[in-house]
Parts: sequence; C-alpha cells; structure tokens
Amino acid sequence: MSDEKLRVLKMVEDKKISAEEAARLLAAMDAPAGGEANGKAHWLKVRVFAKDSDKAKVRVTVPLSLLKIAGRLGGKFSVMMPDEARKQMEEKGIRLDAESFEDIERLFDQFAVNGQYKMVDVEDDESGERVEVYVE
Repeated sequence: MSDEKLRVLKMVEDKKISAEEAARLLAAMDAPAGGEANGKAHWLKVRVFAKDSDKAKVRVTVPLSLLKIAGRLGGKFSVMMPDEARKQMEEKGIRLDAESFEDIERLFDQFAVNGQYKMVDVEDDESGERVEVYVE
C-alpha cells in the first residue's frame, strides 16, 4: 500500500476525516489521470508556459477530492473562528459552512461534464508567460 493511502487511513483513525471522505480520496488516487468517469471533474490542473512555447514549464495536478476534503476540514475548523471574524467574512460573501462546500463540489462536477473546462487563461504582456487553470 502506498504512503499516500496510509496517510489517508491514518487521518480516518485520528478522526480528521470521515470514512466517506477517505473513500473519495482513495478513489481519486486510483482514478486514471485524465479520466472523466461518471462525467464528473476529477482534477484541478495548473500549467505555466514560457513565451511562445506549447510545452508547460510548470505543471500542477491536484485531485479535486483532495480540495473537497480540505474544504470540509476548513468548514469544521470554522467553529473555532471568532464570531467577529466570521461575521466580517460573511459580509463579504465568504461562508465556511458545509452547504457552501457542497455548492463548490457541485460546481466542480458540472465544469467537466463535456471534458475539460478552462477556468483561467492569463498571459503576461511583458514576459509572454501564460498560465492556464482548468478542471477535467
């Protein structure tokens, strides 16, 4: 068994994540890299390209299930947040409750129904570098 999978199981043992969250994370680790099983997004990808190059010089691929779990954990820790801080965040439209993270989860799942969905494509006019952020 891989170190990553053992770490997930340890998080369950330490009650940091639920068994359901662990199952999702383990499934994401076993999913083929680029697969779109069930028509849902599985990966958040960030690519940085040098000027006039189609080959990425930086590649970051994160399983969406990991982001979902991190979001849920963040929501659990929000109960420790001072009331004033929570109120200020809510006034700016930032909510850290379970419902908000479920909305984000549904949004990610809808992004890649037809394959890859590019969320950000930015190019620096001076350096010519380009950054893409997408889900698939």
